[in-house]
Amino acid sequence: MGDQGSQRHPLPDEVREVADHLIAALGDNLAALLWHGSWARGEQTAESDHDLIIVLRQVNDDLILAIQGLFADRSGWSTYIKSERELRQYPVTGRVQFQFGLVPLYGEFEAPQLSPKGLAEDIRLLATNIHHECRYLLVHGTRKVHLGLAAEFLRVRNPRWMYYQAKLAVLALKARELLLGRSYPETRADLRGRLTDEDELAVLDAIDRWPELRAGFERDVTPLVLRLDSVMRNLVAELDSGEPG
Repeated sequence: MGDQGSQRHPLPDEVREVADHLIAALGDNLAALLWHGSWARGEQTAESDHDLIIVLRQVNDDLILAIQGLFADRSGWSTYIKSERELRQYPVTGRVQFQFGLVPLYGEFEAPQLSPKGLAEDIRLLATNIHHECRYLLVHGTRKVHLGLAAEFLRVRNPRWMYYQAKLAVLALKARELLLGRSYPETRADLRGRLTDEDELAVLDAIDRWPELRAGFERDVTPLVLRLDSVMRNLVAELDSGEPG
């Protein structure tokens, strides 16, 4: 199961520049370097970072600090750093990211294998985390200043955090496709073509139409939060019934 993918979208100059710096700085300690995420899939939004997976022969303080130095003056980046040993010992959840949509920039690595049990647990873990974020925000953080944070900061921060939860919900919906024995929908457009549930489609809309919807969510993010919580409840209920989708 899994297809680590091939490059289908032009590599931005800034990605190539960072990759070259990492390869030079890490030398023989670098096992593999992979580009992934929205930019690699060609579906980036104004909120998207460049995402890299950095696989090291081993992890130590000096290597982490060397990587830190390369990103000291760069914004809009996200890195996931693992050693080869850590990948061999990887938990049963979270393995999908190593199997699909990766653009190899350097070296090679052995991806942790997927299993139906792992996919089901992926969905449950994502749902658990999203439920917490949604319910905490609804109860404690939608209309008041807390912990000394300015109201303007919360007005912008809360919708942005729910946008991120929507992206995690999409990962759960994609995992469901694999659990059903279907091919992996690498892009949101691929996934959209398979969905019929209005709430699930609305989660995709929250990402794809973010520039036009953002102002409304900054006024009141409650509708998005409730929808995300509902979608994840239903997804787990499908798992429990043995009839996902």
